[in-house]
Amino acid sequence: MRGSIALTYCLVMSSTDDLQQGWHRFCDDLKGAIDHVVDPERDVPDDERAEGVRHALRMLSMQIEQIFENDDPLHPELGWRHPAKMGQDNPDALYQTAPMDLRYSYRLSGHVGTVRSLGFAVMTWTFGEAPIRQLIELDGRDLVVDSDGRFDLTFSPDPAPDDAPEGTWHQLEPLTTRLLLRQFFADWNTEEPAVLHLECLDAEGPPPRLTIPEVVDRLGRTSALTTLMGAYWTEFGEGHLHRGEINRLDAPQREDTGDLGGTERQLYNQCMWQVEPGRALVIEFTPPECHYWELQLGDRWYQSLDYVNRLITINDAQADLDADGVCRIVVSAEDPGVNNWLDTAGLTSGYMTVRFNLAESVEWPTVTEMAFDEVEAALPTTTRRLSADERAEQIRQRRKGALTRFRR
Repeated sequence: MRGSIALTYCLVMSSTDDLQQGWHRFCDDLKGAIDHVVDPERDVPDDERAEGVRHALRMLSMQIEQIFENDDPLHPELGWRHPAKMGQDNPDALYQTAPMDLRYSYRLSGHVGTVRSLGFAVMTWTFGEAPIRQLIELDGRDLVVDSDGRFDLTFSPDPAPDDAPEGTWHQLEPLTTRLLLRQFFADWNTEEPAVLHLECLDAEGPPPRLTIPEVVDRLGRTSALTTLMGAYWTEFGEGHLHRGEINRLDAPQREDTGDLGGTERQLYNQCMWQVEPGRALVIEFTPPECHYWELQLGDRWYQSLDYVNRLITINDAQADLDADGVCRIVVSAEDPGVNNWLDTAGLTSGYMTVRFNLAESVEWPTVTEMAFDEVEAALPTTTRRLSADERAEQIRQRRKGALTRFRR
């Protein structure tokens, strides 16, 4: 009897030791998550370093949610985060993700809503280990939708049964994946999001509680990905600086956006933007035939700026075109008094991204730097100007639309 008690005590002590050591390793590993932020060789203002720490914490929050709260492929949840600031996230978007192990079958069902763009991608989530593989990518218009806007999709390793309507069953490789949903809102105040539900058709019973080995493993993955992702996107952005892609959006487009999880149905381009006090950028382009376009400003950590309270992004529903069909956008710290303004939020540099959704080809925007005082003369007389009251109302409506999207 005493031997049995002693053995049980030793096992408990050993498990407790494992848990404590795993936690200590997790805490020690997280110390390196801001090494890229405080690196003295990186020419970044101190206030931007403060935001870099917040970005590291956002990466930690994201990994905790995905690894500890939503990593069970038998009981997947379409999780979303606000803010999901990573990899020059799109301020027009509501991103949702869920784990899927395609040895099992899944049903995705719901209502498509009225959101401008609804995208579905099943991909391997091997960030930092190997290029991401996109097994399938669908647009909302690929769905078989009934008269009420409802749909039903199945993802499975098995072939479709004879009675499955065409376009509703997708046979995929039996790989460990994540489902990524993108909802892009053009008019933030009127478009209704899709209402979606994902279920594993092979689940039996509720999930078990965590074990100590599982917690230790998840702690290790959480700290590793937190450190990796922050540093990766910072260095990815600095590639624009090293290649001389500064204030120009006409550089050759990267071919590997899909390898990074980007949608292959969208044309992207990016660059570093630089605007000193008293200066401005004027961006000009003729929008191509496309389903949706958007241009945004981000910071040195490759995350979007404050899109709730500031005008740091503009899309085809928000922008004005001049009488000649050209879209002209002013980027500056000071308000130029025109509708198409991107606010630098007090920064002098960061990264810029332009997206053209479902466009076959584009002529990339031109970027011209000039003194802020020269902007008025550089714009057509017909360019829509806004009063201070109109600007305040524009920002108020923007904030309302953004927070409504995230139920905040």
